[in-house]
Amino acid sequence: MQALGCSRPGLEAGSSGEAATPVAVSAVSDDTLCVYLRPDSGSVVWAELPPGETLDILARTARGWLGFDPGVAQAGNSGSFRLRWLAPGGAYSLQGAPETLDVVWGPSPGVAYVMTFDPLPIYFEPDSASGVIDSLRGNAAAAIIEALPGWYRIDPVDGPYPGTIPGWVSAEAASINGPLPGR
Repeated sequence: MQALGCSRPGLEAGSSGEAATPVAVSAVSDDTLCVYLRPDSGSVVWAELPPGETLDILARTARGWLGFDPGVAQAGNSGSFRLRWLAPGGAYSLQGAPETLDVVWGPSPGVAYVMTFDPLPIYFEPDSASGVIDSLRGNAAAAIIEALPGWYRIDPVDGPYPGTIPGWVSAEAASINGPLPGR
């Protein structure tokens, strides 16, 4: 496949992302199409799709990125981390009404996040005896700003629920996505 401006390293595509059930919006690649790991042009290019590929679009970001399920196993990923992304104005034609799609939060490139499946207690210090100060909702995420053995200091401002209080979460209770700070 010839690259047209998508020459940054990424992973091989697992599938076209076609879902088993029909969706209201689909995108058809008009030319070689960059698919991004996160909804930002500074993100890793996950794959390049050839012309004529059809993708079932499941969500969009407030900035107009379109997300689809890539159809590959993603143990530990939740929420918008499970999606792969098409840039606004990319080399694709849309079928359907993208304005009807749910608007979701999209993770920033180069940032590590704690992801949750269930609610996760947030502690004042990296010690479970320090007291719970808040809880990160189930199926949420928050940026990791510091990592200590067994603990992550999180800042939910970079996440889908920015009103959550920053603090510490147990590394054993969370999944992570992205490069940890300082490593």
